[in-house]
Amino acid sequence: NGNEEMWDKFEEEMEANKELSKGLLARLKNLPNDPKRAAMTKTFKSEYQKFQRIVNKVHKRGGGMGESVGNVGVDSDHPSQEQLRLAEVKRDEELAKKQQKVQQLNQDVADLAHMFKDVAALVDQQQDTVDQIAINVEKTKANTQNAAQELHQADEYLNAARKRWLCIGIILAIILVVIGIVIWVAVGNNQKK
Repeated sequence: NGNEEMWDKFEEEMEANKELSKGLLARLKNLPNDPKRAAMTKTFKSEYQKFQRIVNKVHKRGGGMGESVGNVGVDSDHPSQEQLRLAEVKRDEELAKKQQKVQQLNQDVADLAHMFKDVAALVDQQQDTVDQIAINVEKTKANTQNAAQELHQADEYLNAARKRWLCIGIILAIILVVIGIVIWVAVGNNQKK
């Protein structure tokens, strides 16, 4: 029966979407915490909950998709041709309505699957960006460490230069003191003579 095939197709679509959504949630959880990830996860969960509510309604209502309508308004002992035709027309109308609802539901599920795929593509696109950011963070970390080492080395050179100038100053002071003493002694010896 066409309705049973449609119902089976619907069930397959639901299972495929369920698996897709589980995978997508797992991928969203693996992204680093940031506002975009949080917004995407919230939107996805909201849409997935709407989808689950629709599926639950379908299961509650749609369990009897293949069931016949029965003899609506027909005397079961001796139905006339007109009554049989009316019952058949009514049954066909109800089946057509159910089939139309199932088709609409299939379309909604297909749209939802397309949306899940779009979100998965966005996650994939952002994964490249997140990976690039992680690489840049590592490079920045390495550059910062190198800069810190260079600053430490420059500080050591500066301290060594200061010590050299201090030593040179002390040596010059000693030389000046010695020259001063030699001049004072020479001047003192010249005055005694």
